[in-house]
Parts: sequence; C-alpha cells; structure tokens
Amino acid sequence: MSRNRSGCGGCALAFLALFFWLPLALVLVSPAIALRTAVDGVPEQVFHPREWLWGAAFSVPLSVLVVRSVFRRDGRVRGAPPGKRWAGLLAHGLVLLAATNLVAYQKNAPGEYVVQNSDLPFVGTASLTAVAVLVVMALWDRRARRVTVEEVREAAAQADRALKRVHAENAKVHRQAEQVQARLVKLQARAPVRNRRGEVEFHSLRVFHRESYQCADTAHLAYTSAQTSLRTMSPLVRRARSAALQLTVSRRARAEMRAAATHLATSCGELRAQVDHGLGMVRDLNANTSELKHEIRDNCGAQGRRWFEELEERIEQAREERRTSRTR
Repeated sequence: MSRNRSGCGGCALAFLALFFWLPLALVLVSPAIALRTAVDGVPEQVFHPREWLWGAAFSVPLSVLVVRSVFRRDGRVRGAPPGKRWAGLLAHGLVLLAATNLVAYQKNAPGEYVVQNSDLPFVGTASLTAVAVLVVMALWDRRARRVTVEEVREAAAQADRALKRVHAENAKVHRQAEQVQARLVKLQARAPVRNRRGEVEFHSLRVFHRESYQCADTAHLAYTSAQTSLRTMSPLVRRARSAALQLTVSRRARAEMRAAATHLATSCGELRAQVDHGLGMVRDLNANTSELKHEIRDNCGAQGRRWFEELEERIEQAREERRTSRTR
C-alpha cells in the first residue's frame, strides 16, 4: 500500500508556519496594508512602506505554495494534469489571498496601526481566517473527483505499453549479460595475450565494455520511467476500486468499472514485478561489466592497463562532479 505524502515542500512550509507564522502572515496581508497606505494618502508616515510593496509582490507565490502544501498528491488539484494543476493552485492561492486581505483591510483602521508602529493586532484575525480557508480547501480536496471508466482504461493501456517496453529492455539486458559472462569465462580460461592478436582483441573488448554499460544505463532509465508511471497509477487503482463499489447508475456500469480496475491493477502488478526483475539484472550486468574491465587490464598488456587507468580517472572525476553539484 502506497503512502499518501504531500511532499518535502509541504513539510518545510508546515515547519515555517509553526515557528515563523508572523513573517508569513505579514507577507500574506501585505497587499491589504499597501492598499490601506494608498487609501490613507500618507505614505511618508508609513512604517517601512517599501517593504509592504515587496511583500505584496511575493504574496501571490507564497499563497500558491501554502495552498499546495495542504492539498493531497492524488487529490482534485495536484492529481490533475500539469496545466490544470497549476491553474487550480493559482486560483485557490488567489482565493486564500483575497479572503485574508479582505479581513486584514477591514480590521486595519485608517492610519491607526500602519502609520504609528509595527504592532499589527489585525494579523491574528487574518491568520485565523487563512487557517479556516485552508481547512475548507483541504476538506474539499479530500473529496476527490470520481474517476471515469475511460480514465481507468487509458491508464491500463498506458501500463500495458510500459510493460511491453520493460519486457523489451529485460530481454536486451539478459542477452547482454549472457554475452558479458561468456566473454569473462573465455578471458579467465587463458593466459594474458601480448601479440598482435591481443591488440585486435583489446579494441573489440573495449568497444564491448562500452556497449555493456550503455545498455545498463538505457535500461535503468526505462525502469525509472516505469516506476514514475507506477506512482501515478497506484492511487488511480484505489480510486477505481472505490468507484466500482459506489456507482449506483446501473449494474453494467459497476461491472465495467470493476473490470477496468482489475485490468489496471493486474497490469501494474506485473509491471512492478518486471521492473524489479530488470533492476536486479542491471545490477548483475554492472557487476560483470566491472569485472570485465579488470580482465581487460590483466589480459591486454600495457594498452589494457593504460585504458583501465584512464577509465578510472574519468569515473572518479564524474563522481566528484556529482558530489560538487549536490553540495551547491
């Protein structure tokens, strides 16, 4: 059973909201304060007037992020296609912003708090309004849109296409693994070669080594893509099974939904098993490919040793670049 998580961004925002609620609330109500400043007509007396304008500019993206943190990953908004997802987040963020700033504007008496000091008691009321709006949005989002039979069938067809691609990658990895194993057995069964024939074989082994790790990399990308699809389909399986129990239109509609849900669940289960099997074969292929480069070093004389050293330098350089990029 997959867990429903709102993501690391939601956890970070919840942490900030808990310990730094006042700065966040001040940014959200900045448009109301800036508007009150303009209505009062005394901007030269306002406490930090430019900061309120900057806060008003940042209030829209902040409201979108806050709304996103309370929505479920498979809910009505975040579970929608990318275009509708971001349009929905923006619309709900604007609703949150409008409700919060309406209360803040009404509670902020003309020239009373903004002009004289930075003690803003109306922010507490605006914060409670924001919390109430977010609770209503979260409850609405939990009542996810009922999935249709067409959506489930399309997802099942997508799973079948992904399964076909994974089968093809598994067969390719299996063939490559057998060839690498055969080469290893052949190399380990004889003494190192140092003649002209050894130079020719070194070239073919070097090309074969590159083909082997490229095969593993391509297959790993395909498996990662299939895992991403599985994470999207798993919530749909649960929603389809629930819809099959809740449909009251007709017995035929319930049967169609049940059949589509079963097809999707079966395809996802087989796809997950094939991906796990393929990842295991990729690990074995990588291990044999690593052993192959050592055999090239030991069996192909000076050129094999030089190739091995240059390869190890490139690998270490790539690792260092990855470490550097992660620390930035």
